[in-house]
Amino acid sequence: MRLRRFVVRPLLAVALLGMLLVTANCGTQRLSIEDAALVASTPVAVSTPAPAPVTSAVDASVNILPTPVAVNPPRLVAWGPAPTVAAGAVAAPAIAGEAALLMDETSGRILYAKSPNDRLSPASLTKIMTALLAVERGHLDELVDVRVDSRTMRGSTVMGLVPGEQLTLEDLLYGMMLPSGNDAALAIGMHVSGTAEEFVVLMNKRAGELGLVNTRFANPHGLDGAGGNYSSAYDLAVLTREAMRHEQFRTIANTTYRVVKGSIATYSLGTLNPLYGRIAGVDGVKTGYTRNARQTLVGSVTRDGHRVIVVVLRSSDRASDGVSLLNWAFAAHEWPAPTTVAAEGAPAPGS
Repeated sequence: MRLRRFVVRPLLAVALLGMLLVTANCGTQRLSIEDAALVASTPVAVSTPAPAPVTSAVDASVNILPTPVAVNPPRLVAWGPAPTVAAGAVAAPAIAGEAALLMDETSGRILYAKSPNDRLSPASLTKIMTALLAVERGHLDELVDVRVDSRTMRGSTVMGLVPGEQLTLEDLLYGMMLPSGNDAALAIGMHVSGTAEEFVVLMNKRAGELGLVNTRFANPHGLDGAGGNYSSAYDLAVLTREAMRHEQFRTIANTTYRVVKGSIATYSLGTLNPLYGRIAGVDGVKTGYTRNARQTLVGSVTRDGHRVIVVVLRSSDRASDGVSLLNWAFAAHEWPAPTTVAAEGAPAPGS
């Protein structure tokens, strides 16, 4: 009986050790499968407490080699051929932003992506959608009766509007896009839809039409609030590509200074875009900042008739991120000669 007890105890220890080894091996195998799935573009992790993001055709990993991340997502129509990797191209630079993306406008090809599907706060990049809807649904020369009081919006960037002011829709767009006036964004939304709440419905409807599956708007300006705005680097690139089809949007987005006169006051409006003066060929688009979003940027650079759109989210140095990524994009890729006739719906080369 004593011998049996001595035999059973070692057997139990061996069995227990075996179970631990099996469990450890299974855990290791599961991690390997997840790593492989990440390379295969499975849904990326959520960076903010929002519903799980939907994975697009864009690779979820950082593109550290100078190769296209993925072929065009089906919902994007190519207006021309995509660039190819240049001989001797080097790896993309490291950046401070938590998410970023480079898109060739003509083809829709993704040239670089870092966490492109993460749902993050875009801050004032929200105003790109507000401007798109104003251009699509409004007449820029029509007068807007302002009902917004900027004096109640302390701590945020404003154009300086007061109730009773009258400005054209175009003037309000400059006041929203250049100094990032949150009051101008509200005034535009209320003019287009009657109320800011109805305008938000329109914003999200348009986002759905564009296939922006990782985007939700809660207001026309992008300030953090109940429910919160969120978007992704990929969705913001798609939105900007659509907005840049409109000549009126391109003109406003590429303006650095403008003076507008209302019925009450005159407004001197200067751009906040840090790319101007730092990189050749810059022609837009918008910056943003809140404590939650940190520094955000959508930029556009056109060289030799080829436009590249950059998106940077949650950065501590959006200007350096944008400049380094854009310079790398043009150095690491080669474009076919521009076509003489633009595809239907596409802006003319270099416009």
